[in-house]
Amino acid sequence: MKKLFLILILFISVSIFAEEYQSPMSLYKDNYIIAGDKDNQVKVQISAKFNIFYPSNTGFNLGYTQLSNWYCYGNRDTFFTMYCPEVFYRFESGNNLFSDAVIPFIDFLQVSPIEHNSTGVEGENHRSINQYYAQGQFSYGEVYNIGFGGKYFRYYSISDKNEDINKYRKNYEVDVFFKIKSKTVNYLDKEELHFKFGGNPLGNGWYCVEAQFRIISSKFQPKFMIQYYKGYSEFMVQYNRKDEAIRIGLVF
Repeated sequence: MKKLFLILILFISVSIFAEEYQSPMSLYKDNYIIAGDKDNQVKVQISAKFNIFYPSNTGFNLGYTQLSNWYCYGNRDTFFTMYCPEVFYRFESGNNLFSDAVIPFIDFLQVSPIEHNSTGVEGENHRSINQYYAQGQFSYGEVYNIGFGGKYFRYYSISDKNEDINKYRKNYEVDVFFKIKSKTVNYLDKEELHFKFGGNPLGNGWYCVEAQFRIISSKFQPKFMIQYYKGYSEFMVQYNRKDEAIRIGLVF
């Protein structure tokens, strides 16, 4: 429990610092804590990126994401965690080295020469992959924003503990989304609905439906999240087990 609070304090502090002051460190993927029932337990993700050539926005970054399944109900207090460091280049439309060039319909394009994913332990629960990828996100609309993102990856190496992992995730991930970006109606600021999938979502793959929304006002900073996940590979330690889970919590 103490470890979780320390992690949340760290990343909330990073978020506040990055917003109030110029910093080479900023949030990357969603940072959240969501909880299910006694079988689905708690899911925690923390993620940040570091601008290598700060203060210039060259697009070259170091990234780190940590996804944990926290068994905390009853007398249990166990983490199963996936560690994901990476190096990547991101071109963001309207925020880039090329005079902040704006390209219609492109949110960002991103490539990584190396992304590592592992459970960080040896023995029975050891799992790891090293991969490279290309990724992009495309959308239309300033207030009512609809779009999709895609990620295609290939492997440098796969541990013999999970050598058949590609059977359950293939080489791609897709995210179809709808967002509301109103700055005039407080309770409609930055609402999001996502449908994500990888591999064959109706077979040896997975899909996830996720909603993020504010209530009361945009001045209440954490957003609420509801997430439904079904399929394989939610957590690398049990990548070949088919799971179904619904969780609710907060995005920071």
